Amino acid sequence: MKNSKFFLLAILALPWLSIPLLGKKNFINYLPAAIFMCTFTKALDNYGETKKWWKFYKGIPPFNSMNFFNFGPYLISSLWMLRLGYRKLILYFISNIILHICFIYLGGLKFVHHFKLFSLKRLTKRHYLGIDILRALVLYGFQSIIGLSGKRASQFYK
Repeated sequence: MKNSKFFLLAILALPWLSIPLLGKKNFINYLPAAIFMCTFTKALDNYGETKKWWKFYKGIPPFNSMNFFNFGPYLISSLWMLRLGYRKLILYFISNIILHICFIYLGGLKFVHHFKLFSLKRLTKRHYLGIDILRALVLYGFQSIIGLSGKRASQFYK
């Protein structure tokens, strides 16, 4: 099935509807780490595409289909994972592993391939899980560094 502009816009916009449930303070506190993670993911996407680990399909120019996934569900799920698990490393790690296993092995990869968002090429599901776990640890580590820097982002927006 070919991806449509409506579907790509829905993938981008629908996750943002959960932001009011996250809360303004949490949104502001975790947004820098989530933006960093999306930037890191974009760089990883470009590297993986040159190595033919995965293939991204056309989106709405100038963006490919993965940009819509990256700045929609991935950015928002990063915010939610930090909201629910930050400062609780075991909970954060276990919930991330469960989320990624469900996505990879219980239909998420089939979904994104079916709707022509992306597909794995030279990368196995197990390797993709490893990359996702690495990204989760980088996200948590980046948020920890920001948290140690003293002032939290929400203090600047009172």
